[in-house]
Amino acid sequence: MSKKYLFESTVKIRDFECDMQGVVNNAYYHNLLMQTRTEFLESVGINRQQWSEERGIDFVVYETAIQYRLPIQNGETFRSCLNLHREGARFVYVQDFRRESGELCMRARVDVVVGLHGRLTRGDVFADWLRTRINLQEMPSANVKRRTDKPLDEVIYDYEMKVRDYECDVYGSATNAYVQRYLEVTRLEFMEEMGETFRKWHDNGVDMMVTKVDLKFIKPMMSSEKFHSLMNIRQDGPRVIFEQEIRRKSDKHLCVSAAVEIVGIVNGTLDTEGKCFDHFMNVQVPNWKAGQHL
Repeated sequence: MSKKYLFESTVKIRDFECDMQGVVNNAYYHNLLMQTRTEFLESVGINRQQWSEERGIDFVVYETAIQYRLPIQNGETFRSCLNLHREGARFVYVQDFRRESGELCMRARVDVVVGLHGRLTRGDVFADWLRTRINLQEMPSANVKRRTDKPLDEVIYDYEMKVRDYECDVYGSATNAYVQRYLEVTRLEFMEEMGETFRKWHDNGVDMMVTKVDLKFIKPMMSSEKFHSLMNIRQDGPRVIFEQEIRRKSDKHLCVSAAVEIVGIVNGTLDTEGKCFDHFMNVQVPNWKAGQHL
């Protein structure tokens, strides 16, 4: 194991974990990140389900920021690397996915809080356990910026969905990977209602590549719950940013807040000025907004 990281494991990508272009789907990275964190906890003697059932202690992902650098493709083997430090009541995992050559493909900051019998705590029990096994205070700080959370200034699209049983973990709440899929489904449905699809853009030589996803998990989304997936869109230089929220239908309570950054790859080359989005952002989106208010 590299001295640069507290924990490492090796993961091989299979075809069923990839999209039509043969690369790992953005949402599936959450499963890979969780897999590594679970293996780390097991290496220090913690069984998550056992701690939950016997001690009433649960590890809750509160916030995630993922930067996608290079695509990971079907059949590739990569090193999943992890560091951990504490920030107040948060336990911050900094996770890297690296090719065997050392190239950084993805970096994530995952903030975890500790619950005791359903109530959030400072996590001192977890910290004390870790200190007998690792030097928790000396872990390096994260190199991923966290977004400033704020309500959507405007909602231009509202898509209703429902949490299904197979999308949930053993605790009955939607997994982080499925939450990101809900956000992706919303963007896809929005594009289709405008007469566009990501596939159509691809066939015209333009690929919309997700480069960063910031997620804040505020309330769990439980099996069978209906929810509204809300969206706004804006452009910042070469990036198109989808600002998204998920609110429970029954009481409008905010469950998830997110920002998803996308850039355009034109015939294999990054569009550093974002010109490929000009017609979409300057004509189609304003026309959509005008039509919504008729």
